[in-house]
Amino acid sequence: MNYFFEHFTFWDYGVLFKFVLGIYILISSIILRITEKKSNLFLRQDRNLLISYVVFLIFWSGTRGIRIGTDTINYFNFYYLRGIRIDNLIDFFTTFKTDFLFEVVMYLTFPFKSFTFFLFSISAIFNIALYFFARKFSNYGKDGSSLMLFLTITCSFSFINMELNIVRNALSITFVLLGLFYVLNKKTKMSVIFFIIAYLFHGTALIPIITIILCNLSSKIELKYFIGLYILAIGLAFIGFGFQSIPFLQNINSEDFKRLIFTGETKYRIGFRIDFVLYNSFFLFLFIKFSNLKNNKDIFLIKYFIITSIIFFFNFKVPFSDRIGLYSWIAIPILLFNTVKNSFPQKKLYISTIVTIGFFVLNYLILFPS
Repeated sequence: MNYFFEHFTFWDYGVLFKFVLGIYILISSIILRITEKKSNLFLRQDRNLLISYVVFLIFWSGTRGIRIGTDTINYFNFYYLRGIRIDNLIDFFTTFKTDFLFEVVMYLTFPFKSFTFFLFSISAIFNIALYFFARKFSNYGKDGSSLMLFLTITCSFSFINMELNIVRNALSITFVLLGLFYVLNKKTKMSVIFFIIAYLFHGTALIPIITIILCNLSSKIELKYFIGLYILAIGLAFIGFGFQSIPFLQNINSEDFKRLIFTGETKYRIGFRIDFVLYNSFFLFLFIKFSNLKNNKDIFLIKYFIITSIIFFFNFKVPFSDRIGLYSWIAIPILLFNTVKNSFPQKKLYISTIVTIGFFVLNYLILFPS
């Protein structure tokens, strides 16, 4: 079985990704600045550059070898090698006992007898859904560059892992984002559809979905109370409190909840993570400092970030808690984009470019260079 990047290691993949991302940020920012005063040309270039980058990501992720990412080799061994031998529909959907829509993708792609085609399909769904979110959230480039929003999202230090490893979480997150967009625009029916899709790709989508519902219900509660709750949560997490301390959660028959009673050995660092607390707190400070706190969407997104951060902190004693952290981290580039758009409307392209470069340097060159 041959792959386009067959001899690449995970490190090679990371280097290639960061190199192309850095080039795109620099070159596209110049192109967009040149065309900024020509509205129609700017919108076309913004869209076309974004499409070209999405195409790169689909091929980069979708043609990887089976040993790029721990979950990739697991999917090959435990899903693909078993699934290509099952022809009966009922047998197929009762064999794997995983997320329903992920099984649907497997069922539709495994008959082609190509694991690359399966990975390519997953990559296409993830990146195309993320493309539509960036386009919609930026009002198709009219409220700010959809390309810069997308590039800022890809500058998240967890993005490479989402592309190459935790693909079910990644698929879930993109549809959560689409649902979030429709919630912010008061289109309940559409948001429900995308939330259902997100849940059917991965059960942990309940975390952001419930959080979004809570943010809606608490629209009249002042932000200062959320900040107080955030500080309290850090203190509780520091002394060891978390979801593992709540007995009834341990009895829920779910793969994710069963981690609450995990007692085996793991290389994953378990316990209070001051690094993650400082990381999330740094961005929370920036959002409170620079966001337009009279803007309902900004306040909603900050509340969402606070609640998902608290849920993350309460999972510190659970293996792979960073997968829960994804639901807070994904809000950071969105809040950065929204903050620039609302607080610096006249210089939004220039400042969003600086923010994207800064986010890239912070995550990929300073904090997480390897």
